[in-house]
Amino acid sequence: MRVLLFLGLLPWFIFGAEIQVVDASNGEPLAGVNITIVGTTDGLNTNMDGFFELSNRHRNHQLKFSYIGYLDTTIDYAVLSSMTRVELAPAILDLSGIEVISSKLEWEQTDMPAIVNVIRTREMVHEGATEIKEVLQRDPSVIIDDGFDGEQQISIRGSNANEVMIIYDGIPMNSSYQGRFDLSWLNLNDVESLSIIKGGGTLRYTSGAFGGVVVIDPPQTGNTSLQVNMQRDDQNLNSFSVSNTLAWRKLQTRFSYSGREFMPNGLGSNIISDRRFLNLYTGYALRDTANIVSIGHVDIQESRAASTDYQDEYRDTYTQLRYKGSLGVIPNLYLQLLNRDNTSHFLNRTATDYHHFNDAGESSQMLVLENRYVRSSLINFMRFELKQDLHSSTSRVDNLQWEHSDIHDIDLDQVRYAVAEVIKFRLSMGLPLVDFMELNGSIRYDNVALEKKHQATRDGEIFIDDQSSESNDYFSRRNGFTLNKTRKRLKYQLFYGSGTSIRYPSMNDLYLRENTTIVAYQSEGLYPELNSSLEVGFQMTVQAQSHSRLIQSMDIQAARFRNQYIDKIYYRSIPRALPTPINFSATTNLTGFEISTMISMLSDHVRLVLGTTRLNISSYTIFPNKPEFKDVAEVEFRAKHGRLRVHYFHEGKQYYAGSLDGINYVVRGLSGRENVHLYASTNIPILKQEIIVGASLQNFLTAEDAPLYFDQRRWVVNVGLNF
Repeated sequence: MRVLLFLGLLPWFIFGAEIQVVDASNGEPLAGVNITIVGTTDGLNTNMDGFFELSNRHRNHQLKFSYIGYLDTTIDYAVLSSMTRVELAPAILDLSGIEVISSKLEWEQTDMPAIVNVIRTREMVHEGATEIKEVLQRDPSVIIDDGFDGEQQISIRGSNANEVMIIYDGIPMNSSYQGRFDLSWLNLNDVESLSIIKGGGTLRYTSGAFGGVVVIDPPQTGNTSLQVNMQRDDQNLNSFSVSNTLAWRKLQTRFSYSGREFMPNGLGSNIISDRRFLNLYTGYALRDTANIVSIGHVDIQESRAASTDYQDEYRDTYTQLRYKGSLGVIPNLYLQLLNRDNTSHFLNRTATDYHHFNDAGESSQMLVLENRYVRSSLINFMRFELKQDLHSSTSRVDNLQWEHSDIHDIDLDQVRYAVAEVIKFRLSMGLPLVDFMELNGSIRYDNVALEKKHQATRDGEIFIDDQSSESNDYFSRRNGFTLNKTRKRLKYQLFYGSGTSIRYPSMNDLYLRENTTIVAYQSEGLYPELNSSLEVGFQMTVQAQSHSRLIQSMDIQAARFRNQYIDKIYYRSIPRALPTPINFSATTNLTGFEISTMISMLSDHVRLVLGTTRLNISSYTIFPNKPEFKDVAEVEFRAKHGRLRVHYFHEGKQYYAGSLDGINYVVRGLSGRENVHLYASTNIPILKQEIIVGASLQNFLTAEDAPLYFDQRRWVVNVGLNF
């Protein structure tokens, strides 16, 4: 740590020209203006005095300036390089897709009102963070559960993992078979930023995402750069990443490759998982950088401790073709074609009399069409989705002691259609406290059809030979309104939303429900669960009139929410049988509220983040292991030479619905968690390159002999190179 502090005293140098963005009517500087590089995901913001740095990396591009309450302005790099300031014209009606509340907190204006938390991750990697969960848990409404097998499942506002959609680089990562996604598969080195969307904004992406949607963006394109990063922790586990982006005229490419050693069971054993993550992207601007066709490929691989008696291999590949821009007379079109292939192989021979072997595969094909029609006071959005999923597996169990050999062949084929329509209407109010009001409504139709085949043999004789099919459809709907005020130093949005949505049983749910060995639980079929939700939210930014004040800006987000579940699906364990999914007969309520604030102090050299979430769950049987509350406090010291960050969290008492005999369920109380993470980094400029040295000390309050690896005190050292 002393070395880091010493290195932190070294000065850093800024290269490039500074340009100021001001109000065209009065010349006042504008802080927090959103500047995007057209046709890329790259972007930056003006500082508290309205300045930003124009870099040579932006050459051959257009820069788009967006600020709530002002007209969008797009300027070529060649023109911008000769300017000293940019003037933005005020406009009450700003229909841009992205609005920046301030320089400290960005939120995406989704098609329905929602709380959105955008977190940049690159700085956290340089500080020694190693996992996605370290980023997500900065949000007080997010809980990550670490399983004994290393699986990481997310909960937002008390939801279960199969109610949260994970989207990486536009790809829905949730398995159609399990309905959820293991976050530990993603490597933090392959992530630039992520957005946590809660409430009504999730309806656009999928049905059943009652908890929320996490949109994860990979490293940016548009800038020619090379980044190399290496990490090592106190368990001698290593990780690395190489990311290279290249921009040449209208062609943009991205290459990212990373590897990570991972302890899957979290117990400090010698079973180490070796993971590889590859991301390839190529985009080409057709007429201009607003019309881009691209192809991307993601390849995830894992191999665990291969030996004669144990093998565990996994591979997941995604290939997608996308087009974004205008097509003929159709403006604002988004087209996506996606193919996914997944394979897994598992072999476990625990003794001479027992052998378990399983090969499984999952493939998906998806077509998405989106279109947005914008006029002066009306925004109309439509999304069409067609998806086909196929799951096939062969499982064999040999037990010589019982003199049996069972072989199961399972094929599940699911086809899904979905259409979502969103309409928003904006009315200018011109009142002292309200600039405009926006009414919104949405409807989503889903149709799901499943074909099932299951054949099983025991000692060569067929004892299961089932074929069946089923279909479900439903209209989900939401409505609401927002009130907005946009002034130079005060911006706020107050919104309300309510509606109903549905979550269909996963392919695995439907398979297990009809093939459990307990006949008594096959008397009724499994059917979809219904959710009725209501949310009132508030977002506000206040900026100080003088830059010399102690506090420069304050961002506040608050929401009160209620989710009512009807026919909730949960798993019931029965002796000598697989856990059986059944519908919960009683209506279940999940209510709560969340509040978070970010404060910039001392010319943005100090940032303070505070947040809390409180939950009231009527049934812990179907929402197990969800804490009653979570408090988060974080302070960050920022300087030219580096940064120091202290993260504190406190999770309240949790409840787990468990059973000793497999039939009678009891609710057990578990103590909450409380801990502190420390992060530090320093930047060392050499010519026009940069070396970043960082370190983290995680679980500072935990005893060194804690039994679980992911709860133990641990440290990580990071070295990064930017070219």
